[in-house]
Amino acid sequence: MFIDARSVPTGTFIETEVCIVGAGAAGITLAREFTDASFRVILLESGGAEPEQATQDLYAGSDIGRPYDIFPVSRLRYFGGTTNHWGGVWCDMPSSLDFEMREGVSYSGWPFPLSYLEPWYRRAQPVLKLGPYGYALSDWGIAPSDIPEPFRGPHFVCRVLQQGPATRFGPEYGPELRQAQNLSVYLHANALRFDASDNGGAVRQLNVGVLPDGRFTVRARIYILAAGGIENARLLLLSESEAGIGLGNEHDLVGRFFMLHLEYSGGIIVLTDPYVGLTFQTGENGARYNRLGGTRRFVSYISLSDETKRQLKLPNMRLRFQYPRIPEVDALMRLIHRTDHGADILHDLGSVIRKFPGVATYIARRMVYGRNKPPAPIASIPLNCTSEQMPNPESRIGLGKDLDVFGLRKVVVDWRLTAEDQRGMATGNRLLGAELGRGEFGRLRSTVPEDDSEWPSDMRGDQHHMGTTRMHRDPSMGVVDENCRVHGVANLYVAGSSVFPTGGTFNPTLTIVALALRLADHVKQRLR
Repeated sequence: MFIDARSVPTGTFIETEVCIVGAGAAGITLAREFTDASFRVILLESGGAEPEQATQDLYAGSDIGRPYDIFPVSRLRYFGGTTNHWGGVWCDMPSSLDFEMREGVSYSGWPFPLSYLEPWYRRAQPVLKLGPYGYALSDWGIAPSDIPEPFRGPHFVCRVLQQGPATRFGPEYGPELRQAQNLSVYLHANALRFDASDNGGAVRQLNVGVLPDGRFTVRARIYILAAGGIENARLLLLSESEAGIGLGNEHDLVGRFFMLHLEYSGGIIVLTDPYVGLTFQTGENGARYNRLGGTRRFVSYISLSDETKRQLKLPNMRLRFQYPRIPEVDALMRLIHRTDHGADILHDLGSVIRKFPGVATYIARRMVYGRNKPPAPIASIPLNCTSEQMPNPESRIGLGKDLDVFGLRKVVVDWRLTAEDQRGMATGNRLLGAELGRGEFGRLRSTVPEDDSEWPSDMRGDQHHMGTTRMHRDPSMGVVDENCRVHGVANLYVAGSSVFPTGGTFNPTLTIVALALRLADHVKQRLR
């Protein structure tokens, strides 16, 4: 059942067993897991079914650290959350080292090994409309001989991520939630603050606001905060005790360790062989037969090996590159696969005819070399680099002095990096240059400064907000425990990438969904 919270009379008290705050990937995954349960569930979403400016403006705040002014627009505040941004979803697995405590990487280590999450990763695959579970190169028909020498180890290795469709959780799963008998989805319902018991040991109720001035209250046995990496921290900080301490913030950790993935070009590889094969990166038209079943899209990438990260005490580094696209060949592929219709077919046919010599060369090379060589000589290929941000307690989400329309303090983003982040980028690129030369693959024209004292000029933070309610068994080191329950608060849990202790370079969505499935199992067991 969907309810417009604007129809709820001010002063109403709503009782339930489970209250979920936030209808994004984590919140909707949790709600779906509860639809066959014997207990009642409420899912609160700040926005409606479509974007509304007044609601989106509630994300406004200030940026006082390294420039990161995209934080208000990198999130969407309506049903489905930031999945409404998706043109497709890229999912990959962390490496085992991402979950381990690493020498030289302060604050590293998850409460459990990566292998522990495998059952929930498998269950997350169909939620995201991905193919069968499989992230080994052999699952995608990539043989060791397909990979150029510099990327077979020991320092760099090839890994695979799966490309799924644009599974926007609102339109995809809204009808299912609408039919659930035990679930009520409240739209236009803004969580304002948790009220806890005098000793902060349990949440008694959640105050909810409705634009412009409505108010009601939710009382639940269990609360799950799934509002994103920034808003999760903000809501806990807003839920102050009489002593002025945010909920779960006895050790001043809420909002700290704010992490992003660091994106930068890295430079250009000038190739030794202009016909070198890079087909390990994608199959024909970006698709590759998966021996586990069906034709699925994938992208492979190059990553620092776990052994090299251990030895050199480095953060992770991910490299992506591919041949420049050839328009007339793309047109030919669309004609062959009939992906366009009508006037588009005529346009593509004209392009192929006008560029027939180039297309003929392409066909001839494919007949001789198959897919193992490019259709035309390439002098160089551009890099696209991602680096892991080291956990840093000085990088944080806080509260400012400005107030929103509900009279609540707006968020302050203080994103900070360290010298270790700089060293990781510079060392990784130097190592890449050396390996390219050793393997006679090419030369690197790096855009990363050599002296470890400057940042790449185009370096930026991406839209993956992580770490602000980090997971740790020790309350002095984390906001939530290994079950994602807020330390010291008996009935409050947190879902989403804000619980990640480290961010690696892996796209977080698959892990977000896997952790949400695990949390749903835990809550069902607790209420059983």
